[in-house]
This record gives sequence, structure tokens and C-alpha cells, in this order.
Amino acid sequence: MITIPDIVIEISTEFFHLVFELIYEMADVIFEAVETMLDNVVERLFHTELHDTQIIVYYIIVSILAYPLYRLGRLMLRLLLLLIAAIPVQYAHYKNQWLLLRQDVIYYWQQLPFIIKLKWILIATSTLYLASFLVM
Repeated sequence: MITIPDIVIEISTEFFHLVFELIYEMADVIFEAVETMLDNVVERLFHTELHDTQIIVYYIIVSILAYPLYRLGRLMLRLLLLLIAAIPVQYAHYKNQWLLLRQDVIYYWQQLPFIIKLKWILIATSTLYLASFLVM
């Protein structure tokens, strides 16, 4: 019987690491199989070269993944609106303040000139791009 806590914790973390690694590898193999199948179907159906086939398959995969993400975003928005509607009366003042702030921000954004909007978008995307290096 193992009674030493660090050994028990190490064994359990190694077990979960093994399980998640196997799940990741299986998902990767399944993805590669689907991608190869799509490559063959597109190549035979449209009689394209390798580069063109890869581009078409990439956009097919992005389209397949984008729709569930879109539906999830719509569902999360609906749940957020239901949550906001369920706020008790005692917090109604904060809810009204939030809605007014949101309207002010939307009005401010609509009144900005195109160049300033473009600057804000470029600053935000550049910041997110640079921040992605911290995650990787």
C-alpha cells in the first residue's frame, strides 16, 4: 500500500497526463484521417493540384469548425441576456447603468471617424497578436 503523499500525487498526475495525451493523440490521428480523406475527395472531384487542394480543404475545415463556434456564441449571448434579465430588482440600478454605458460606448464608436476606428482595430489586433506569443 502506498502511503507517501508525493508518490500518490505523482502517480495520479502521471495517470491523468497519460490519459489526456492519449486523447490528444487519438484526436490528432482522427483529424489527420479526415483531412486526408477531404484532400482525396477534393482532388478527385475538382481535379486540382496539391496547393489548391490544401487551400480548399483548409477553408472547408474552417467552415466546419466556425458554425458550431457561431452557434455556441449565440447560445452564450442568449444565456447572458437571460442572466441579465434575471437580476433582482435591488440590482436594477446597476443593470440600468450597464445598459446606459453600453449605449454610450456604441454611440461613441458610431461617431468616430473611420481613421480613428481603424487605429483602434489595429491597436487591438496588434496587442492580441503580441499577447499570443506569451501564451505559446
